Amino acid sequence: MSAMRLKFIAVQASVAVLLSFNAAAQDITIANKNSSLGVNTNVGGGIINWNVDGVDYLKNQWFYYRVGSGGPESPLQSIDSTPTVAITSISSFARLNLTYANASYSVFTSLILTGNTAGSGRSQLDEVITVNNLSTSPLDFHFFQYSDFDLFGTAGGQNVQFLQNSINGAYYKAYQTDGTHRVTETITSTITPIGHFEAGLYSGTLSSLTDGASTTLNDVTSAGVGDVTFAYQWDVTLAPGASFQLSKLIEIAPEPSSMSIFGIAALSMAVYRRRK
Repeated sequence: MSAMRLKFIAVQASVAVLLSFNAAAQDITIANKNSSLGVNTNVGGGIINWNVDGVDYLKNQWFYYRVGSGGPESPLQSIDSTPTVAITSISSFARLNLTYANASYSVFTSLILTGNTAGSGRSQLDEVITVNNLSTSPLDFHFFQYSDFDLFGTAGGQNVQFLQNSINGAYYKAYQTDGTHRVTETITSTITPIGHFEAGLYSGTLSSLTDGASTTLNDVTSAGVGDVTFAYQWDVTLAPGASFQLSKLIEIAPEPSSMSIFGIAALSMAVYRRRK
């Protein structure tokens, strides 16, 4: 391989992988195009903001777990207070990998932020979570994702509902809207089905995940109008050395109706200017 080719690869690597380290509790930010994502690794933190074109759409999203049928749920930070952190940033996306591990199990979380054109009001976040049983015994593992989106920086006046797959009837997508903006979260992995889900008003679901008692989400399919939240639950038993993975795609965008209104307004203005 030529010296020029080797130099090009080295430069690419230095640009793509910006940071890899073990981190105590702190704030971490990744950014791409018109979007940025903030994560706090403190217990009680999680994803604390998602800015799109300078507006924060997310109050909090994070992951909780429980081992066994009884006992409380805990945030991932309870597994490991100094997770392994790796940040990758290139022109097309920014990625934050967090690995929480103890002697018995580990949870690897990959957050991939893809921004869009400035002013588009669009952004997407791919999330991939892998749970590994590191022990020599079966692991009864319960994994939860809690989400509290405040569309266009506003907490109230919103609805959320879970949508079903038209083929098998399984619930696979959350759809939240304020009539002008929307966020959708689609479960893209089908290997491990959703066990339960819950739509509600703040802070009912969060309280149940942090009250020190075991929780099973209530399978309520919709909530609102108000300050809505939604959550998913997966229940798996992992053999020694086994793992399971789930993936999700979250998209923020204007509602199509509002985009049509904006398009008509822009077209009308263009016609007016041309006639003038």
